[in-house]
Amino acid sequence: MKPPLEKLHAEHSIYEVVRGHPGFEDFNIETIIKTGPKRTTAIAQLSGAKVVIKHYLHSEARNQVLRAQKELDALSKRMCAAPYRINECVAAFPELGIIALSFVPGLRLDDAIRRADLKQRSALIELSGGWLRAYTEFRTEVSPSFSPGWWIRKRSETDISTLSATDQELFNLVLKSLRERAPSLRGSSVMKAAVHGDYVSINAHYHEGTLYGVDVQGEAWRPIVDDVAKFLVWTQTQTPLEPSVATVEMVYRAGVAEPDFTAFLASGVLPEGEIPSLLPFFIGLQMLERIVTYQGDPLALSRLHQMATRFLAEGRHGM
Repeated sequence: MKPPLEKLHAEHSIYEVVRGHPGFEDFNIETIIKTGPKRTTAIAQLSGAKVVIKHYLHSEARNQVLRAQKELDALSKRMCAAPYRINECVAAFPELGIIALSFVPGLRLDDAIRRADLKQRSALIELSGGWLRAYTEFRTEVSPSFSPGWWIRKRSETDISTLSATDQELFNLVLKSLRERAPSLRGSSVMKAAVHGDYVSINAHYHEGTLYGVDVQGEAWRPIVDDVAKFLVWTQTQTPLEPSVATVEMVYRAGVAEPDFTAFLASGVLPEGEIPSLLPFFIGLQMLERIVTYQGDPLALSRLHQMATRFLAEGRHGM
């Protein structure tokens, strides 16, 4: 939880930035929901409407607002009705580094998943895969020459010197597994698209059968499988399928609970050929990233260790 003074400072900073601007004559902040060195996010009233305000604080704030506005305007033409929607751009003020987005109703997706029984959970996760498919399907291209070495080099440059010996060992074991998988993947075809970039369950809301994707930053072209892996790793480590909910013997694929794995991919978000080959590789890449970013979150880190142990065992025996 952020210290109250930090949130008060962030609120004061927004009011100072918008002071005297004609677009903010009728403006009131209700609550600061996120602060950080690069961005403050708040819920506010703007000209009588409830909105989400994002105030970018870095040197590229103007361009960030313009990129987000362009991306949201393009998406709003396609994702403006059930069951897949986004929070739309209400107003943009690039000169201030501020963008106002529509407020979306419902539960945050991770909370909805936690409350669900197995049938409801599978439906939510399949809906999540469908949202990503809807987001990407109108802007795709096939790259005919996948290079796993580039991704491995990028992860191998990670500074793990401050991690515990156990975490360093896990990082190196997963990295070794990816190196062993790499030769069979070199030159594969991979589907790329303008993806969300941080598509996890805390960046979506569920309300009455509709999924709203939030925190869209701007057009970013990457392999779709990277976003799929990010969502699955996050789900397995933050809202894992518990045995009491599963009601059947737990089976895993690439370290992910099989019902979640199957439900997300039932949406058709990935080409069939990438599921047994590229998806496990990208799940491994995501685990390497999370070993570092989960420092300070012992529960998620413990779940990640369990997931990685299954992933490594599966790699030795084949999927």
